[in-house]
Amino acid sequence: MRSVRFSKQFSLLLQEAHLAKNSILSGFDLLLKAEFGADKDGYFYSAFFHLSIGIERILKLAVVVDYMIKNDLKAPTKSQLRSYGHDIAGLFATRNGLLKVYRPSAAQKDAVGVDDQIVEFLSRFAVSTRYFNLDEISSSDASSASKSPLYEWWNICAALYDEFTPWSVREKQSLQLMYSMDRQRIPNGFTWELDATGHPMTVFDQLNRRRIGKKSSHLAVWRMVELLRPVHFLLDDMGRLAHQKEAEKGESLPLVPHFEDFFWFLLANRSDIMKRKSSWLRLFNS
Repeated sequence: MRSVRFSKQFSLLLQEAHLAKNSILSGFDLLLKAEFGADKDGYFYSAFFHLSIGIERILKLAVVVDYMIKNDLKAPTKSQLRSYGHDIAGLFATRNGLLKVYRPSAAQKDAVGVDDQIVEFLSRFAVSTRYFNLDEISSSDASSASKSPLYEWWNICAALYDEFTPWSVREKQSLQLMYSMDRQRIPNGFTWELDATGHPMTVFDQLNRRRIGKKSSHLAVWRMVELLRPVHFLLDDMGRLAHQKEAEKGESLPLVPHFEDFFWFLLANRSDIMKRKSSWLRLFNS
C-alpha cells in the first residue's frame, strides 16, 4: 500500500520485504506440519513453494539495494532483475559476492554438507520440479526415472538426521520404534507403498521415515536460518549506506526501508528452533 510519507520506490520495497518475510515464515510452519505417508504430503509442496518464493525474494532485495547504491539510488530495470530468473543457487552465489564487498571483516561460517543440497533442491523446485507431477503425467516416457520432489526431500531429511544425530541416539530411537510396534502387536509386513528405488516398504520403513522426517524438519529450518542470517546483516549494512546516500542527495522522502525490522527472526539460535512448533508466522508477523 502507498503512503504520502514515503516514495513509491520505498513502498514497493516495503511490500517486497513483507512478501519475503511472510513467505519464509509460512514455509517454516508448513514444513513443520508436514509428514511423510500421513496424508500430509500437501504441506511439503506448500512449504517448498513458500520457501522458494521467500528465499528468492529476500536475495533479490539484496541485489536491488546493491544496484541502487552503485547507481545513484536508481532501481534496476525489469530485464536486469529477470536475468536472475528463479535460480536460487545463483542468487546465493551473488550473495556471497556482496558479503565480500559490504561485510569483508565479518566472520563467515563454513557451510555444512547438507546446506548445498537444500539450496540446490529449492533452486530446482523454483525453476522446474514444482511442475513435476504435471510434467510426469504429460511425459511420453512411461519409464521416466525422474525423482519426485518428495523423494528428493526425503534424501535431505535422512542426510540431516545422520549428520546431526549421534549414532547411539539413532540406534536407540529405531529400537524404541520397533519395541513400540511389538507392544501394539503391529506386524512388520510389506505395504503397498514404494520407496525411491521402487521397492515395497515395510510398516517399520514407513513409520521410521515419518519419524525421521519430523525430526529433520526442525534441522532443516535451522540450516535455512543459518544460510539466510548473513542476508539479514547484509541488508542492514546496505540499508545504512543507502540512507547515507539519501541524505547526501537531499531526498525529501526515504527510498529504502529499514530491512532489519523485517528479518530479525533469522537471529534465532539452534536450541530455540529445535523446540519451536509450527508458530513462526504467529510469533514474528507483528
